[in-house]
Amino acid sequence: MAVQQEGQPYVIVHGGVNKTATSYVQAILKRNAGKLRKRGVHYIHHRHTRKDYTYPCQLNGYKKLGLDYRRKFSDAALADQARAFFDTVPAGPGERIILSDENMSGHCGHCVRTGDVYNLRNTLVPIFASNIPFPVKEVHLAIREYADFFASAYVEFLRSASGQHLVSDLEMKRAVLSRLPSWVDLVELVQKSFPTAEIILWRHEDFGVLSPRIIRNLCGSEVDVSDFALPKRSNDRPSASHRAIEVLLSEASRIGGAAALAKRAEIQDTYPRGPDWPRYDPWSPQERDHFRMLYRKDTDLLRDMKDVTLLAPSE
Repeated sequence: MAVQQEGQPYVIVHGGVNKTATSYVQAILKRNAGKLRKRGVHYIHHRHTRKDYTYPCQLNGYKKLGLDYRRKFSDAALADQARAFFDTVPAGPGERIILSDENMSGHCGHCVRTGDVYNLRNTLVPIFASNIPFPVKEVHLAIREYADFFASAYVEFLRSASGQHLVSDLEMKRAVLSRLPSWVDLVELVQKSFPTAEIILWRHEDFGVLSPRIIRNLCGSEVDVSDFALPKRSNDRPSASHRAIEVLLSEASRIGGAAALAKRAEIQDTYPRGPDWPRYDPWSPQERDHFRMLYRKDTDLLRDMKDVTLLAPSE
């Protein structure tokens, strides 16, 4: 972790997580990046962050874990990459750098395959944190009710899955139900990895009410976000319908995973989410009740954690 030095910029990390409106937040920051720069706030485009910082951090983690990836990043190579990445940010003393990447803790596939909230987090998050050369003052994270999070993560997983690594939703459900996922474990790791940072959390379910406050918190109280231009929504990716997922998995059983995945766009266009085809939901009412109680218990624990702020709509 970077040591505080006089005259340094400081970093605000927006670490996602996946499927919690992170893309919407990033779109607002991107569209208003010019205004932010004039006020001493430097938003690094999330694609730049992912390609030139998060992904090298992950490759370094995969190497440490002994995973067989074609590209490898040693500690020395990652240190050089991190220096080069942050050297591109023209932030002066006391100015703010906003890093935003929902993949800081890992990918949706890590969750789907194991039923855990980012099973590689204990390796990936500390690497992400320790290679930031400036003080990290705040880490902002969203959490989401477990049933909806894993359902959305599964749809996202299918968008990038390969045939030989296809996991059925039944396998995903069994993994989640056997493991009991926990946002508390992730937040405790983030605290440990960013020991000088305040942790600011919100529930994805409250995002609609809290979004102006979330943007203001990221940009700093000195920035008036009321005049920010809103992002265009034309590029939003629609969520898959339950019927589309059923057909895709049925096709995978019939013709193989690779052939079925090659047809996923066609299947989604045939069964778009809407009044005729409800959203994908693999959980029974009893399973949803189970996850709802677990989520309520975990949010109560997070609300009471030291140096953690869980934003509330009523405040």
